[in-house]
Amino acid sequence: MGKGKAGRKKKRVERPPDTSKRKFVILGLGTLATSGAALAGYKSGWFGSPPAPQPTPLPTVAPTPSPLATATRAASSAFRPATYPADRQNAVRAADEMLTFFARDMRNPSILIHAVRGIGKDFAMEDGTKAVDILCAGYAAEKEVNGKRYVYFPRSVEVHDNSFLKTFLEAGVSRDQPIRVAGNQYTLRDLGEHAKSLFRCDPQDLFRYDKDLIHEHLPWGLIAFSILVPPSQPSWTNAYGETINLPEVIDRSLAAYERTCTLAREPLEKNQNESDLFRKEIKEYSCFGMHSVYGYLACYQNGYRDNDLAERLRQMLDLVTLRLKGDPEAIDREYAAELQKNPASAQIVEVVRVRAQIKFLGHAFEAINYALLHRFFTPTAEQKRRMQAGERLLYENMVKMRGFDLEAIRRMHPRLEKEVSDVMIAVGHAARAMKLLTPQNPDLLAKK
Repeated sequence: MGKGKAGRKKKRVERPPDTSKRKFVILGLGTLATSGAALAGYKSGWFGSPPAPQPTPLPTVAPTPSPLATATRAASSAFRPATYPADRQNAVRAADEMLTFFARDMRNPSILIHAVRGIGKDFAMEDGTKAVDILCAGYAAEKEVNGKRYVYFPRSVEVHDNSFLKTFLEAGVSRDQPIRVAGNQYTLRDLGEHAKSLFRCDPQDLFRYDKDLIHEHLPWGLIAFSILVPPSQPSWTNAYGETINLPEVIDRSLAAYERTCTLAREPLEKNQNESDLFRKEIKEYSCFGMHSVYGYLACYQNGYRDNDLAERLRQMLDLVTLRLKGDPEAIDREYAAELQKNPASAQIVEVVRVRAQIKFLGHAFEAINYALLHRFFTPTAEQKRRMQAGERLLYENMVKMRGFDLEAIRRMHPRLEKEVSDVMIAVGHAARAMKLLTPQNPDLLAKK
């Protein structure tokens, strides 16, 4: 599909589905699920059955209430599960309710930035403080390169390089937005310029500076730089004295991604399962490779169209519509296998399975609907059929997630706090995806 050499191929290591989340199940949550009335008994309404009565409070003579009873009572008063019909309106409602509650209650940077992604730049806490201001006042850092200081958000905060920057830019946050670090004040404009200075990539060897660059960090930088750097002047010199040529980075990294995609096309066109090799390689890319798809679409939208990008993206989007069936089926197979190994953790496995479905479908439709919004993708009748089936599946999984008692789960174990946070990351992208072609589009609202 692509052209040109993409650099030295990195040694690949096979990963199970949603590796970090599966470890939670494998490394101890099976024990939780079998301890007393824990996961298996505290809530019987997980799979559509009527919810069980709330546990009877412990007698007042007990020295302390059990953690389970405390968590369940807290959940019942804070955020109750809800059952909605599976349609677009209710899926959006479910997503916004979950995202709003957990962003305000947990207040961690990952959920806050995804609330900005899914709801918009004006998303605020209950006291009116905007999430953007919280992130810009408390999470940035500075580093020095060749005697000059630069502002940035560390990976420990934003996970993927430039993910906060590109989200602020796409959400319409003012370039004058202040960013504070240890008494020093910068702006979003500074953050963008400094990101360009700190960015390193050798298109002839994509793994030269960072073995995880194209899988975990590049898509966000491509989006941000394609916004900040005009196509008429696509090169700059970074802080290390290296020349960055954005069209070349786009071309070579896309070629690497296309080689992985070729592993899926033939089986899916024959209505066969995705191959194990494709599953292994696509999981090396963040969120099943859907961030990469969106990143290249953003480059095209922002004027970067060399190297036959239009045709390459047309093929990529066709494959995405094929994957709307192939990936969910693969996810279900993988978690069915996980359930066989850990039957005592059935409820947690189900939450993680639904999260994986929302993660893939939400990111896929964020890319598809972005392309439709900007009118450089006209789906065929067959592609429309695939998309309609995928949309129904997204709606079903979103309302199913809303029916889980996430607040009680979150408070049962520190590992589950992280799991619920990851659910909200997936929900944030899905919320934006479902709104992109509607008046609720956060990007359009930002321009009003």
